[in-house]
Amino acid sequence: MTKRLLVATVIQVLLTCLSAMAQQPQTIPNHCPYSQQHWNELACLIPDLTTTGTSDLRDFNTTLASVIGELPVAVPVSGFALTLDKSTGVYVVSSDLGGVLTERGSTLGKNKFFLGFTYQHFNFDEIDGTKLSNIPTVSALNGALTGAFLSSTNNLQASIDQYTIIAAYGVTDRIDVSVTLPIDNVSLSGTASNRLEATNNGQPATAFAPLTIGGAASGVGDVFVNGKFGIVKGEHSQLAGGLEVRFATGNEYNLLGSGAWGIKPYIVFSRLGRRFHPHANLGFQWNSQSVLNLSAAGNSLRLPDSLVYSAGVDYSVAKHLTIVGDFIGQHFSDAPTVTRAQVATPANVQGSLALGPACPASGCNVLTGNVSTVGVNPANSFDEDNLAVGIKVNPFGKLVVSGNVLIKLNNAGLRANYVPLVGVSYKF
Repeated sequence: MTKRLLVATVIQVLLTCLSAMAQQPQTIPNHCPYSQQHWNELACLIPDLTTTGTSDLRDFNTTLASVIGELPVAVPVSGFALTLDKSTGVYVVSSDLGGVLTERGSTLGKNKFFLGFTYQHFNFDEIDGTKLSNIPTVSALNGALTGAFLSSTNNLQASIDQYTIIAAYGVTDRIDVSVTLPIDNVSLSGTASNRLEATNNGQPATAFAPLTIGGAASGVGDVFVNGKFGIVKGEHSQLAGGLEVRFATGNEYNLLGSGAWGIKPYIVFSRLGRRFHPHANLGFQWNSQSVLNLSAAGNSLRLPDSLVYSAGVDYSVAKHLTIVGDFIGQHFSDAPTVTRAQVATPANVQGSLALGPACPASGCNVLTGNVSTVGVNPANSFDEDNLAVGIKVNPFGKLVVSGNVLIKLNNAGLRANYVPLVGVSYKF
């Protein structure tokens, strides 16, 4: 079976994004847990590569897919905060150009319009502390590890180029409504090496040549609609609350979307100083069911909920230059996590398995030890913590140019070591 996927989406607002082709260069048996109509899509690539799609390790593949599909969307803010001048009784533009990845308590202002664009690149390195370049798997060929089974060491590559367009409108001086449209280019590939099939019939293990497959897809991701209300709009202190709704518009089988709709109520506090402008965000993300998160019985489960939090400070170097620093985190509850495990091999299986002992010069002896593999804890709690450092420049008018890098601080979840971002925005 040769996989060829062509998904073409042309969207031109600030950039034209042309889709790429999903292609599998080698023929392999199907092990995808989804229906036949989706066998040629990216969510089936890892189950096919590792041959774990129909075994107890299927949770690992759907966990990986659901994390890729649930990427956080970068949301630029206005860049021009309004503060009350008590001496005149009117709102004026502050020297703080705002943040890059987190909200502020300020609003756009009545009948004001904001248009922004960002680009981010995610190159994933680890999942729950396990390197994607070294993931061992063991799959039963007859439903149990007491008989024939296949082991391999897998090298996975996963990356996403994300182009985000956001439009916001000030309904009143206190109410903003915005729509965020992400356009994603997802690339996924893998190589399975050290592929050995062992049986309990007393015969030596059979070695297979390495297997390499890969694919890519492009298109619209999940759309976000956000409403924010300014609760307190003081001269310096600002407090706002909001509700963000995510719609499952992205193709989840090609890992362009999460496959679930979600809601996130949140609250924002920010304060305008002479040069230092601290801020804090707190929200709760609730998600519906998604086919990218399957139970052992093959039923769709809800994507994990999370507590979303951030705190940081903006520093106004000059009127047209702001440096931004943020601590950004999420706490996940009852979420699946990937762990390394040791699987006991049958006493009469011969041969060297994946990360097991090597055969001596005299030949393979009976292997009675363990073989390394990955497993899934289906209901764990963990935090994903990041440091964001950025800069915002106002070269002229109300144009703002942004640059940012997101740096991971721990190893939980599917993560990139760092995520660069560039963006531009304009307020009309």
